[in-house]
Amino acid sequence: MKMVLADLASECFDESIELGEYNEMTAKIQRRVLAQIKDDQRRKHFAMRQALSIAIIAAVLVSLLTVTAYALGLFKLNKNHIPEEVTVHGEWIERDSEGNITDIQNLQYPGANLVFTYDCEAVPHYVEIKPGWLPTEGRGWGEQGWGTEGWFQFYHDEGDSACGQILYNVDVFYAVPGFQLVMMYQSEIVEETTWGEYEVTKIINHNPHWNDGAGGDDNYVLLFSPEHGYMIRVGGCLDMETLEKIAQNLEVRILDEEVEYDPDYNIGIINVGRG
Repeated sequence: MKMVLADLASECFDESIELGEYNEMTAKIQRRVLAQIKDDQRRKHFAMRQALSIAIIAAVLVSLLTVTAYALGLFKLNKNHIPEEVTVHGEWIERDSEGNITDIQNLQYPGANLVFTYDCEAVPHYVEIKPGWLPTEGRGWGEQGWGTEGWFQFYHDEGDSACGQILYNVDVFYAVPGFQLVMMYQSEIVEETTWGEYEVTKIINHNPHWNDGAGGDDNYVLLFSPEHGYMIRVGGCLDMETLEKIAQNLEVRILDEEVEYDPDYNIGIINVGRG
């Protein structure tokens, strides 16, 4: 009696895969095996032992496949489009050493029409970045302080004017539950695609406060890793093609340290800025 493990496992997947279904899948495989050998009386005893062994192996295979599939997408990025009449808001809560609330800041962002949130099944790890190509020399902040070479937490060129637009800014954000990441002012998603493991979102954002109130558009290239739960923001007033080239030539390394976050601070801003 010949049985193919892949065939046995294939009939045990429902439309959705969930962890914790080992017993149910084993039972499905066992029923399949018993159905195949029910008319084979001469070899029934031997076949039963062999079939049950195969069933166990197949169930383990299914379990491993399930875990592998689950691990490929532990994080999800949600792009929430906000109606014009709705104001985005969140809180920053301050506490004393004993955990008592001392102050609550209610933060509001009128005019924002795009907010990012996350679905999380794990805790992300911190990452560092190393630029591979830049249109101008900037500087970054890392373990050794400010510099132009090495690994950094963020890297930027803010330009020459204190009130003008920022040329480019490369930073990292992390997927944490219950957190809102606000793109202030009016934004438009112009492209959604993939680059290898990354989900890529390209955005044009109009900031009315740039250039002494004259306003100006910023472009953004966001690289989100659904496996590791971090998002790299490459944004600034340079054209989209230049920002794409910066993003495509970045090196990224994942650190051992898990991201720490405080649920008392449930909102933040993704726009490029000074300070």
